[in-house]
Amino acid sequence: MTRVPWGYVAALAASAFLFNWPWELAVIPAYREVGGWDWMDAFPHCTTATVGDALVALGVYGVGALASGRVEGGSKRRWKVYLTAAVLGAAAALALEWRALATERWSYSDLMPIVPGLRVGLLPFVQLPLLTPLSFWAAGRWGKRG
Repeated sequence: MTRVPWGYVAALAASAFLFNWPWELAVIPAYREVGGWDWMDAFPHCTTATVGDALVALGVYGVGALASGRVEGGSKRRWKVYLTAAVLGAAAALALEWRALATERWSYSDLMPIVPGLRVGLLPFVQLPLLTPLSFWAAGRWGKRG
């Protein structure tokens, strides 16, 4: 029986949080409801969103482990792991944005570029496909040291 690499899983959660938190803070002006907030108002909301981003990264890892039948697969630094993380990150980003926009959880300011055809903001659409594979890579490097 293969054991779950808990050190890698913890490193993945931590790296996903560390990469996504500054992104969440940086894109505040692109959202209508929060664009005028100061940093202290935005801090708890961005932190909550970042926890969600880290959970997406862990979910991508879980889906990959189930699909491959190998729990250690995400820790292997291979191009197909990163590509899968990017594709699943893009799917998660689309689903989250479509749901949030449909339920009016948030809306975009004039500063948000919109992806034609998808009707979602460019910044949230590229966030998870970029930062989820980066988190996998960082967790793999971190795991090699530990």
